Amino acid sequence: MLFIKQVQDLFSQNYSLIRLFNSIHIILFRVTNGMLLGSLAGLPSLLLTTKGRRTGKLRTSALIYLEWEKKYLIVASFGGNPKPPAWLLNIKEDEKVTVHIPGMILNATATVADRKIRDEVWPKLLNFYPSFGKYEELSGRTIPVVILEPLNQKPRI
Repeated sequence: MLFIKQVQDLFSQNYSLIRLFNSIHIILFRVTNGMLLGSLAGLPSLLLTTKGRRTGKLRTSALIYLEWEKKYLIVASFGGNPKPPAWLLNIKEDEKVTVHIPGMILNATATVADRKIRDEVWPKLLNFYPSFGKYEELSGRTIPVVILEPLNQKPRI
Protein backbone atom coordinates (compact mmCIF):
# COMPACT_ATOMS: atom_id res chain seq x y z
CA MET A 1 0.00 0.00 0.00
CA LEU A 2 2.93 2.34 0.71
CA PHE A 3 4.17 1.86 -2.87
CA ILE A 4 0.76 2.84 -4.27
CA LYS A 5 0.75 5.99 -2.09
CA GLN A 6 4.25 6.90 -3.34
CA VAL A 7 3.16 6.46 -6.97
CA GLN A 8 0.04 8.59 -6.37
CA ASP A 9 2.18 11.33 -4.81
CA LEU A 10 4.60 11.20 -7.74
CA PHE A 11 1.81 11.61 -10.30
CA SER A 12 -0.25 14.18 -8.40
CA GLN A 13 0.54 17.61 -9.83
CA ASN A 14 3.10 16.21 -12.32
CA TYR A 15 1.06 16.71 -15.47
CA SER A 16 3.76 15.47 -17.86
CA LEU A 17 3.84 12.15 -16.00
CA ILE A 18 0.04 12.05 -15.93
CA ARG A 19 -0.05 12.45 -19.73
CA LEU A 20 2.68 9.86 -20.27
CA PHE A 21 1.01 7.30 -18.02
CA ASN A 22 -2.36 8.04 -19.66
CA SER A 23 -0.88 7.25 -23.10
CA ILE A 24 0.64 3.97 -21.92
CA HIS A 25 -2.55 3.07 -20.07
CA ILE A 26 -4.68 3.61 -23.18
CA ILE A 27 -2.45 1.45 -25.38
CA LEU A 28 -2.31 -1.46 -22.92
CA PHE A 29 -6.02 -1.21 -22.12
CA ARG A 30 -6.98 -1.30 -25.82
CA VAL A 31 -4.59 -4.10 -26.79
CA THR A 32 -5.81 -6.32 -23.93
CA ASN A 33 -9.47 -5.17 -23.98
CA GLY A 34 -9.04 -4.02 -20.40
CA MET A 35 -7.43 -7.21 -19.09
CA LEU A 36 -4.38 -5.05 -18.28
CA LEU A 37 -5.04 -1.74 -16.55
CA GLY A 38 -8.79 -2.32 -16.40
CA SER A 39 -8.13 -1.78 -12.72
CA LEU A 40 -5.64 0.55 -11.03
CA ALA A 41 -4.72 -0.24 -7.44
CA GLY A 42 -8.02 -2.08 -7.14
CA LEU A 43 -10.04 0.79 -8.65
CA PRO A 44 -11.91 0.14 -11.92
CA SER A 45 -10.79 2.16 -14.93
CA LEU A 46 -12.31 2.96 -18.28
CA LEU A 47 -11.35 4.73 -21.47
CA LEU A 48 -13.41 7.81 -22.31
CA THR A 49 -13.33 8.98 -25.93
CA THR A 50 -14.57 12.48 -26.73
CA LYS A 51 -14.50 14.60 -29.87
CA GLY A 52 -12.03 17.47 -29.62
CA ARG A 53 -13.90 20.75 -29.41
CA ARG A 54 -11.41 22.59 -31.63
CA THR A 55 -9.97 19.88 -33.87
CA GLY A 56 -12.87 17.46 -34.13
CA LYS A 57 -10.36 14.62 -33.59
CA LEU A 58 -11.19 11.79 -31.25
CA ARG A 59 -9.42 12.10 -27.88
CA THR A 60 -9.16 9.32 -25.31
CA SER A 61 -8.46 9.52 -21.59
CA ALA A 62 -8.02 6.75 -19.03
CA LEU A 63 -10.06 7.42 -15.88
CA ILE A 64 -11.19 5.62 -12.77
CA TYR A 65 -14.94 5.32 -12.39
CA LEU A 66 -17.65 4.39 -9.94
CA GLU A 67 -20.83 2.60 -10.99
CA TRP A 68 -23.95 4.39 -9.79
CA GLU A 69 -27.58 3.65 -10.71
CA LYS A 70 -26.63 1.75 -13.91
CA LYS A 71 -24.47 4.70 -14.92
CA TYR A 72 -20.81 5.54 -14.47
CA LEU A 73 -19.41 8.46 -12.50
CA ILE A 74 -16.10 10.05 -13.43
CA VAL A 75 -14.41 13.01 -11.79
CA ALA A 76 -12.77 15.92 -13.64
CA SER A 77 -9.96 16.28 -11.09
CA PHE A 78 -6.95 16.34 -13.46
CA GLY A 79 -4.76 15.46 -10.48
CA GLY A 80 -5.52 18.73 -8.70
CA ASN A 81 -4.69 20.99 -11.65
CA PRO A 82 -6.40 24.40 -11.40
CA LYS A 83 -7.51 23.94 -15.03
CA PRO A 84 -10.16 21.37 -15.92
CA PRO A 85 -9.14 18.41 -18.07
CA ALA A 86 -9.63 18.81 -21.83
CA TRP A 87 -12.11 15.94 -21.91
CA LEU A 88 -14.47 17.95 -19.67
CA LEU A 89 -14.37 20.91 -22.05
CA ASN A 90 -14.96 18.52 -24.95
CA ILE A 91 -18.11 17.02 -23.42
CA LYS A 92 -19.49 20.48 -22.76
CA GLU A 93 -19.36 20.94 -26.55
CA ASP A 94 -20.53 17.44 -27.49
CA GLU A 95 -22.07 15.11 -24.91
CA LYS A 96 -21.81 12.03 -27.16
CA VAL A 97 -18.92 9.87 -25.96
CA THR A 98 -17.60 6.33 -26.22
CA VAL A 99 -16.84 4.39 -23.05
CA HIS A 100 -14.55 1.35 -23.10
CA ILE A 101 -14.91 -0.76 -19.98
CA PRO A 102 -13.10 -4.10 -19.76
CA GLY A 103 -14.90 -6.44 -22.14
CA MET A 104 -17.25 -3.88 -23.72
CA ILE A 105 -17.47 -0.62 -25.61
CA LEU A 106 -20.56 1.57 -25.23
CA ASN A 107 -21.87 4.76 -26.74
CA ALA A 108 -22.99 7.06 -23.95
CA THR A 109 -24.12 10.54 -23.05
CA ALA A 110 -21.87 12.53 -20.72
CA THR A 111 -23.52 15.09 -18.46
CA VAL A 112 -21.99 17.28 -15.76
CA ALA A 113 -23.87 16.53 -12.56
CA ASP A 114 -25.93 19.40 -11.21
CA ARG A 115 -25.25 20.60 -7.67
CA LYS A 116 -27.92 18.39 -6.09
CA ILE A 117 -26.62 15.19 -7.66
CA ARG A 118 -22.98 16.17 -7.05
CA ASP A 119 -23.76 16.75 -3.38
CA GLU A 120 -25.38 13.31 -3.26
CA VAL A 121 -22.56 11.38 -4.95
CA TRP A 122 -19.50 13.33 -3.76
CA PRO A 123 -19.31 11.51 -0.38
CA LYS A 124 -19.53 8.17 -2.24
CA LEU A 125 -16.71 9.27 -4.54
CA LEU A 126 -14.55 10.39 -1.59
CA ASN A 127 -15.12 7.03 0.07
CA PHE A 128 -14.24 5.30 -3.22
CA TYR A 129 -11.06 7.39 -3.77
CA PRO A 130 -10.19 9.81 -0.93
CA SER A 131 -7.59 11.65 -3.05
CA PHE A 132 -10.43 13.40 -4.89
CA GLY A 133 -10.78 15.60 -1.79
CA LYS A 134 -7.07 16.43 -1.87
CA TYR A 135 -7.28 17.23 -5.58
CA GLU A 136 -10.18 19.59 -4.97
CA GLU A 137 -8.16 21.45 -2.32
CA LEU A 138 -5.10 21.67 -4.58
CA SER A 139 -7.09 22.84 -7.59
CA GLY A 140 -8.93 25.66 -5.83
CA ARG A 141 -12.07 24.78 -7.78
CA THR A 142 -15.15 22.68 -7.24
CA ILE A 143 -14.32 19.57 -9.19
CA PRO A 144 -17.13 18.52 -11.50
CA VAL A 145 -18.60 15.05 -11.46
CA VAL A 146 -19.65 13.67 -14.83
CA ILE A 147 -22.36 11.07 -15.34
CA LEU A 148 -21.89 8.64 -18.21
CA GLU A 149 -25.21 7.17 -19.23
CA PRO A 150 -25.01 4.29 -21.72
CA LEU A 151 -27.39 4.59 -24.65
CA ASN A 152 -29.87 1.78 -25.30
CA GLN A 153 -27.80 -0.56 -27.37
CA LYS A 154 -25.91 -3.80 -27.23
CA PRO A 155 -22.34 -3.35 -26.04
CA ARG A 156 -19.72 -4.03 -28.68
CA ILE A 157 -16.36 -5.63 -28.09
